[in-house]
Amino acid sequence: MGLFDNMVGGILSNMLSKAGTDGAGSLLETVLNGPMGQMLPGLLNSAFAKTPFGSLDGVLEQLQHAGLSDAVASWISNGPNAPVSAEQITAALGADRLGEVATTLGLSADQLPDLLAQHLPTIIDRLSPEGVLNVPGR
Repeated sequence: MGLFDNMVGGILSNMLSKAGTDGAGSLLETVLNGPMGQMLPGLLNSAFAKTPFGSLDGVLEQLQHAGLSDAVASWISNGPNAPVSAEQITAALGADRLGEVATTLGLSADQLPDLLAQHLPTIIDRLSPEGVLNVPGR
């Protein structure tokens, strides 16, 4: 992994781990509404580019193929976001693949499903204000 990859992984890991479970909603809102909010989707997309999913789009496609189409559609459309659990994320994406993603992000494999379940709906919702997913850098 190169220096840039380490830097991206470190920034993303720091942002996601600080979101944690306590007060995560308000921290995530602050991050998404601030200058880092513009960078977070691109950082996520870059991190997933180095995994079997290839991109954030690839992650969403895998979730849809694994039976979470309604949840993903709710994140992209207007209206409330359907929740997903860490167990659903793990079943849909696979523990081994999530381990690869976690390594890329500098997180433990145990943390990533919880963080994705908690924050991915909000991130995708923010990337699709008009009902169309718009990932920076793609």
